[in-house]
Amino acid sequence: MRMLSVWSLCVLVGTAADAQPILIDVLARHGVELPGKNFEAAFDAGLGPTVAVGAGAFATPLARLSVATGSDRVAAAYAFGILAGRSAREALPGELAAAGQALVQMMGSGDRRSRIAGARVAGRVLAASFEPGGVRPPLPAGLTEGLFSLLNQPNEYEQLAAMDALGLVRETNAVAALTERYAFYRADGKRARAGGALEALARIGDVSTVELVKTVAAERWAEGRDATALAVAFARERLLKDGSIVIIQQAVGSQSHRVQARGYLQELGATVPW
Repeated sequence: MRMLSVWSLCVLVGTAADAQPILIDVLARHGVELPGKNFEAAFDAGLGPTVAVGAGAFATPLARLSVATGSDRVAAAYAFGILAGRSAREALPGELAAAGQALVQMMGSGDRRSRIAGARVAGRVLAASFEPGGVRPPLPAGLTEGLFSLLNQPNEYEQLAAMDALGLVRETNAVAALTERYAFYRADGKRARAGGALEALARIGDVSTVELVKTVAAERWAEGRDATALAVAFARERLLKDGSIVIIQQAVGSQSHRVQARGYLQELGATVPW
C-alpha cells in the first residue's frame, strides 16, 4: 500500500519534461504506461510489468540509483519498484541487493523526497508474505535503522513511509514503537497516522496486537468511509478473521479507495475483483 497514496501523500517527483525518458522507455517496453508520465503515480497505482521482465531490465534503474541525485534518483527508485514488484518477484538476488543498498542510502539523504521514496520502494520490494512459511527477501544492512530514523522525523509523510515499510517487511522489533505511535496519534487526533500505525501492526501480526484490534473493532473510531476505516477492516480480517474482508471487497468499487482495497485483498490472498 500499499501505498502512501491512500494517506494523501503528495511528493513532487520527476516527469518526462524534466527527467528520465530512458526510464519511461524501459517501463513502456514492459507494458507500463506512466499516468501523466509520473513515476510515483504509477507506483501508487500498483502498476507492474505486463511483458516478461528479462535479463538486463533493471540495468538502467540500478545505474541511476547508483549515480543520480534528486528527482532523477527518486524516479529511478520508483521505476525499480514498479519493475521488481512486491517482494521483488521479478528481480535477481544480486539486483535486489544492489537496489537495497542504494535505497538505504536514499533514506539517509538530505533530500526529503529521496528519503520517502527510498523507504516506500524498500518496503514494497522487500515485503514479507503472510503465507505460512513465506520467505522475506534478505534485508540490507542499515534498513531497519534507517526506517526508525524516518519514523522519528517530524514530517508526517516520512513517518507514514517508515510505518508502511516497517509493516511490509514485518519488522518485529518495531511492534512496541508502532503501538506507542498508534496510541499517541489517536490521542492527538491524527487519524491518518494512527491508521498507518495500526496497518503496520496488523501486517507484522504480533500476538500483542490482537487484543488491540479487538478493542478498536468495538469502537466508533473504526467506523467511516476513509482510508483509516479501511485499514481497520484490514487489521480485523488479518488478525481476527471476523468477516471484515467483505468491507474490503466492497471498497474495490470506490474510486478513492480502490487501490488500497485491492492491495489488501492481494496481501490476504483473496480474489481481487477487477
